[in-house]
Amino acid sequence: MKGKSISAKLSLAAAAVTLITLIVFVIYGAIYSYLDSVVILALALGVVCAAAYGLVGHRAVEFLNLVQVLLVSYGVGLFFLNSYPVWADRLNNITMYGARGSLVPVVAIILLCFAAAILGIASCFTRKEAA
Repeated sequence: MKGKSISAKLSLAAAAVTLITLIVFVIYGAIYSYLDSVVILALALGVVCAAAYGLVGHRAVEFLNLVQVLLVSYGVGLFFLNSYPVWADRLNNITMYGARGSLVPVVAIILLCFAAAILGIASCFTRKEAA
């Protein structure tokens, strides 16, 4: 880590936050039966892309931090879309959609996705070469 650039360090931090988000999402999905394989795939690929950008020093990985941002953004968008029963039932104090979860884990997952995307974006705007 000592010889890594700021961009690589931010990308590795984005990989860590995305991995934490993936773990939280899998636990949430298993508990409340809201697992979505496409969200899992998007977050898992986001972890791989961010880690590859931070660890591999080859020109082939130069845009993987941007791909990580796209994957996490897609994953959070799909998760938000699929969590409408929770939003509708909990915010309106109804049981129309039969939501099994609460808003706290949903908001936590969304905020973690935003944090991972922001770290990836910051990695895009810093230099890859070590200073």
